Amino acid sequence: MDALLVRSFIGALPSTAASCAGCRRTPLAGEIVHKLDSGSLMCELCFGALPANRRLAVSSERVPAGERRLSVVPKAA
Repeated sequence: MDALLVRSFIGALPSTAASCAGCRRTPLAGEIVHKLDSGSLMCELCFGALPANRRLAVSSERVPAGERRLSVVPKAA
Protein backbone atom coordinates (compact mmCIF):
# COMPACT_ATOMS: atom_id res chain seq x y z
CA MET A 1 0.00 0.00 0.00
CA ASP A 2 2.80 2.46 0.86
CA ALA A 3 4.52 1.88 -2.49
CA LEU A 4 1.28 2.68 -4.29
CA LEU A 5 0.94 5.93 -2.35
CA VAL A 6 4.51 6.95 -3.15
CA ARG A 7 4.03 6.18 -6.84
CA SER A 8 0.86 8.25 -7.01
CA PHE A 9 2.62 11.15 -5.26
CA ILE A 10 5.57 11.02 -7.65
CA GLY A 11 3.23 10.88 -10.62
CA ALA A 12 1.47 14.00 -9.33
CA LEU A 13 4.67 16.06 -9.31
CA PRO A 14 4.87 18.66 -12.06
CA SER A 15 7.39 17.91 -14.78
CA THR A 16 8.98 21.29 -14.07
CA ALA A 17 9.87 20.37 -10.48
CA ALA A 18 13.53 21.21 -9.94
CA SER A 19 15.95 18.65 -8.56
CA CYS A 20 18.97 19.10 -6.32
CA ALA A 21 22.22 19.68 -8.20
CA GLY A 22 24.06 17.52 -5.66
CA CYS A 23 21.94 14.39 -5.14
CA ARG A 24 19.50 14.81 -8.09
CA ARG A 25 16.41 14.15 -6.00
CA THR A 26 13.31 16.34 -5.99
CA PRO A 27 12.99 18.15 -2.63
CA LEU A 28 9.82 17.36 -0.70
CA ALA A 29 7.27 19.85 0.57
CA GLY A 30 8.57 21.64 3.65
CA GLU A 31 12.25 21.22 2.82
CA ILE A 32 14.50 24.24 2.41
CA VAL A 33 16.26 24.62 -0.94
CA HIS A 34 19.13 26.99 -1.63
CA LYS A 35 19.65 28.72 -4.97
CA LEU A 36 23.33 29.25 -5.77
CA ASP A 37 24.80 32.07 -7.84
CA SER A 38 25.27 29.57 -10.69
CA GLY A 39 21.47 29.19 -10.82
CA SER A 40 21.43 25.62 -9.54
CA LEU A 41 19.36 24.46 -6.56
CA MET A 42 20.64 22.40 -3.65
CA CYS A 43 18.80 20.64 -0.85
CA GLU A 44 19.70 21.38 2.77
CA LEU A 45 21.86 18.25 3.14
CA CYS A 46 23.97 18.81 0.01
CA PHE A 47 24.29 22.52 0.76
CA GLY A 48 25.56 21.76 4.26
CA ALA A 49 28.14 19.33 2.85
CA LEU A 50 29.75 22.03 0.70
CA PRO A 51 33.04 23.53 1.90
CA ALA A 52 32.49 26.75 3.86
CA ASN A 53 34.03 28.93 1.12
CA ARG A 54 31.52 27.55 -1.46
CA ARG A 55 28.46 27.71 0.81
CA LEU A 56 27.07 31.00 -0.54
CA ALA A 57 23.39 30.99 -1.43
CA VAL A 58 21.71 33.74 -3.42
CA SER A 59 18.38 32.81 -1.84
CA SER A 60 16.84 30.12 0.31
CA GLU A 61 13.18 29.15 0.49
CA ARG A 62 10.90 26.43 1.77
CA VAL A 63 9.29 24.14 -0.82
CA PRO A 64 5.54 24.85 -0.74
CA ALA A 65 3.06 22.05 0.00
CA GLY A 66 1.03 22.74 -3.13
CA GLU A 67 0.69 25.04 -6.08
CA ARG A 68 -1.15 27.59 -3.95
CA ARG A 69 0.44 28.88 -0.78
CA LEU A 70 -1.47 28.21 2.43
CA SER A 71 -2.83 31.24 4.21
CA VAL A 72 -2.20 31.81 7.88
CA VAL A 73 -5.10 33.33 9.77
CA PRO A 74 -5.56 34.16 13.45
CA LYS A 75 -7.22 31.48 15.56
CA ALA A 76 -10.91 32.15 16.19
CA ALA A 77 -11.73 33.08 19.78
